[in-house]
Amino acid sequence: MRPPFPILVLAALAVRLGWTQPVDTLRVQLFTQFQPDVLAIAPTGTAWVFAADYAQPLLRLSTGMTLLVDRRGSELRLRTADRTLFARWIRIYPSAEGHLQLTARRPGQTAGPFTYPGWIRIAPTPSGLQVINYVALEDYVAAVLAREHHFDDLESTKALAVAIRTYTLRRLQMGDTLLDHATHQMYEGIDRVTPLIREAVQQTRNEVLTYQNTLIEAVYFAASGGHTANNEDVWDGPPRPYLRGQPDPYDRNAPFQHWEAAIPRTQLLEVLSQQYNARIIDLRIGRHSPDGRVATIELLRERGAPLTIRANAFRLLVNAHFGRHTLRSTFFTVRRQGNIYHFEGKGFGHGVGLSQYGALEMARQGYSYRDILAFYYPGTTLHRYEAGTLLAARHTAATVGTDELAPPPRRTRPTASTAMPPERLAATTAIGWSASPVRSDKRQSSRRIGW
Repeated sequence: MRPPFPILVLAALAVRLGWTQPVDTLRVQLFTQFQPDVLAIAPTGTAWVFAADYAQPLLRLSTGMTLLVDRRGSELRLRTADRTLFARWIRIYPSAEGHLQLTARRPGQTAGPFTYPGWIRIAPTPSGLQVINYVALEDYVAAVLAREHHFDDLESTKALAVAIRTYTLRRLQMGDTLLDHATHQMYEGIDRVTPLIREAVQQTRNEVLTYQNTLIEAVYFAASGGHTANNEDVWDGPPRPYLRGQPDPYDRNAPFQHWEAAIPRTQLLEVLSQQYNARIIDLRIGRHSPDGRVATIELLRERGAPLTIRANAFRLLVNAHFGRHTLRSTFFTVRRQGNIYHFEGKGFGHGVGLSQYGALEMARQGYSYRDILAFYYPGTTLHRYEAGTLLAARHTAATVGTDELAPPPRRTRPTASTAMPPERLAATTAIGWSASPVRSDKRQSSRRIGW
C-alpha cells in the first residue's frame, strides 16, 4: 500500500490550486433521479483524481481527456485512454479556474453534459453511482437561478436569487441533503449562467428573508392565475403568516391564463388504484380553498367510503405519469366525457409564495426586488447572512404589513420598459419553475416530486 503524501505537502498543494473549502460550501447530490451506470468526466483545465482518503493524486487529467467511471462490485472502475484503475471511492478537484463537465449514462439514455463548479465525490451504490458536488453557496444560487428563472430583467432575477438562497439555507438548517431536481431545486451546473444572473447574485450576495429572525420557507412557482395560495391549503403543515393567499394583479399578462388537458379515464384510474392500493372507479372534486383552487380530490372506491387526497398530491401524481405539464396547477375544473377526463385550468405551479411571472411584471412596472419580495412574502425582513450568522444589526425592512389584502408596495425605481418578453420566454420554455416547502417529515419530503 502506497503511503499518502505528508499532510503539509497536501496542504500546500491545495492552497496553490484553490482547493481550500469555503465556509459556505454546500453538498449537492447529482443525477438523483437519473441514477447513472457510467459517468464521463471531462475537465476544463487540469484536474486531479484522489482515491478515497489518500493524499497523493491517483490521476492527473487535462483538457481534452475523459475519465470514465463505473461500478465493478463494491469498487469503482476508472478508465482513461491508456489505463484502467480501481478505487473504493474517489474525489476529483479541478484547478482554481477550472470546472468539471459531467455526462451521466445508462442503457439507452444520457443526461448532460453539465458543467459543475467546485469538486465532486463519486462512490458506488447498489443501483449505480452516487455523485456529490461540493459547491460554494453563491455559485449554487447562480446555477439554480439559471435553471429556474428564464427572464432577462434584473430586479425580478434579484428577487428570485434571494428566494433561492433563503430556501437553500433553510433546507440545510432542517438537515436535508440537497438534491438536484424539483423535489428541492433544479440544479444542472453553470452552463446556463448569464452575466445578468451573475450580477443579480452579486448584488444580493448573502441576502436572505426572515420572519421573526427565522429563515422563511421561500417557495416560488411560475404563474398564480390571478391569486396566490395559502400554504396550508396546498401542503400539510401550520399556516405561515408570510405565505397567505392574496389577489395577484401582476400575473394577469402571464401565459397559462387558460390551459386544458385530456387524460384517458381507464389509465388514470389504474394509476390511482396502484398508488392508493384500492380499486378506484371514479374521481370528483372535493373541497375548494378560499382562493378558488381545488384543495382536495375524492377518489371513489369500489368498496368503502371515498378516499380524500390533497389536490396538489393528485396533480404531482398525474404529472409523474402523464407528463410534467399535464396539470399545470390546481386551479382547474374537471368533467368526464366518455372514457376521457377533461381538465381546464389556469396558472402554473403550486401557487404558494412568489410568482415568477408576477415578479417580472412588477419589475417592468418599476418596482425593485425588495418591493417584489415584500409583496409576495409579506411581513418578512431582508437580512444579510454571513458565515452561518444572521446579522440583525445590518438588516433592511422588506415588508408592507401582514394584511393579506395589502395594496401593492410603493414603486421605488423608475418605470421599466413594458415590452413583451423575448421569444425564449414563450410558454413552451416555462419548465421547472418552483420550489416545494421544507418538511420536517422526511417521508412526506421524499414523496414530493415536481412542484
